Amino acid sequence: MKIKQLFLNPFADFSEWTLFLVGIIGFLLSSYLIYLSGQQFNGFMHFYKPEVTVSFIAVLKVHTYMVLAPLILLYIVGVVANNKTRIIDVLNVILIAPFPLYLMLLLSKLINQDKFTNEIDQALKNGDHTLSSIDKGQMVLFGLFGIFVLFLLFYQFYLLVKGMNIAVNNKKIWVSILFVALYFMLDLGIQFYF
Repeated sequence: MKIKQLFLNPFADFSEWTLFLVGIIGFLLSSYLIYLSGQQFNGFMHFYKPEVTVSFIAVLKVHTYMVLAPLILLYIVGVVANNKTRIIDVLNVILIAPFPLYLMLLLSKLINQDKFTNEIDQALKNGDHTLSSIDKGQMVLFGLFGIFVLFLLFYQFYLLVKGMNIAVNNKKIWVSILFVALYFMLDLGIQFYF
């Protein structure tokens, strides 16, 4: 197997049990990473920093909801599109597709995004609207980081579409668009609950 195939379509190259095992390990590690960062989920694609410290169990519980909600919705849609859709295939998509998001969280912590954001905020509050007090090298780094984050977000949806197309045996573009639209709408609805 080539590395290129691994990134282009992991759902076609690995067994469902390998994907499930990797997905569960990623689920647990990302939950722990989110816990260590002091953040919590408030949607499939966002985190926030609560005012009170949350326990690992609380993070795990909310993360479980963030898996179960799209699993149920996309599985039902998958069964409607193809009654041979298997829940393990949809579960694997839901577990594997957010991996780019977890990488994004890890990178944002490594480059100390919070400190940079505070520096910009402080510069603007002090009337420095040209941000001349901010290190230009750091601004370039965060600009490149922003572009990379957009790529990771796109890649997350790419994995969602590729995985769901395999899980449902879909060949129609409108069904792929429906998967993404439903994922977005469910994410938006969940933000109001969590």
